[in-house]
Amino acid sequence: MKRWVLLLWLLVPLPVVVWHYGAGQKWLALDHAYSLITRAERAEAAGNWALAEELYRGAADKIGNNDPPLRLQLDVAIIRTRYNQGGAVDSIDGITRVLADARFHALPGAAQREARELAGRIHYHAAWVMRLEGAQRDLWMEQAESARQNYRLLTESSLEAGQSSYATTQHTNLEVSVRLQRMSLIELMSRPLPEEGRKMVGQGLSEEMAKRRGQRGQDGPPSVGESGEGSPASGAGTTRFPGGTGS
Repeated sequence: MKRWVLLLWLLVPLPVVVWHYGAGQKWLALDHAYSLITRAERAEAAGNWALAEELYRGAADKIGNNDPPLRLQLDVAIIRTRYNQGGAVDSIDGITRVLADARFHALPGAAQREARELAGRIHYHAAWVMRLEGAQRDLWMEQAESARQNYRLLTESSLEAGQSSYATTQHTNLEVSVRLQRMSLIELMSRPLPEEGRKMVGQGLSEEMAKRRGQRGQDGPPSVGESGEGSPASGAGTTRFPGGTGS
C-alpha cells in the first residue's frame, strides 16, 4: 500500500510537466504577447511609433501561428506604426497583404473596418505625394482608386449595418478621395500637403511604384477585397485587441 501511495505521489508532477512543455507554453506565449501589446498601445498613444512597432513585432513573434486572427491584427498595428514613421512602401505592401489574406474576413467587424480605413489613408496620401512627384497618371491613379474603393466599401457596409454616423464619416472620406482624382495638378499644388502625406515625401515613391508596375506587368491595381477637404477623417475604433490575459 505504501508503495502505491509513493508511486502516486511521484506521478503528481507529471501532468504539470506535460502542461508546461505543451499547452502551457502556448498560454505563456499569449500572456507575454498581451503584455507587450499593452505596452505598445501606451507607446503608440504617446506618439513613440518606433517603440510601439518594436513591441508589436515582439508580440507577433510570441503569437506565431497560435492565434491567426490576433496575428493579423498585430500585422495591421505594425503597418500603422510603420506608416506613422513615414514607411511609405512598407505600409503600402503591408496593408495590401493584409486585405488579400484569406483570414481577413474572419476578423471582427471593427478590426476589418480599422484595416480598411488605414488602407484608405495610406493609398490616399501616397496618391497625393506621387502626383506632386510627377508620376504618370496610371501610377498615382492606382493608389487613388484603391483609396476610393476602400472608402466605398466602408460606407456601404456601415450603412447596411445601421452605423449611420460612421457611414457619414466614410462617405466624406469617399468624396475626398474622388476629389483627389478629379483635381487638377495646379489646384493640388496650391493646397497644403496633409501632415500624414509629408512623411512619405523624399522616398522616391513614384520611382518604386513604377519599378513594381514593370515587374508585375499592366494587370491593373491590386484587389482591395470584397466585403471635407484635405486628409480623410479618422473614424476607427480604439479597442484593437480585446481580451487577453496580459497586464
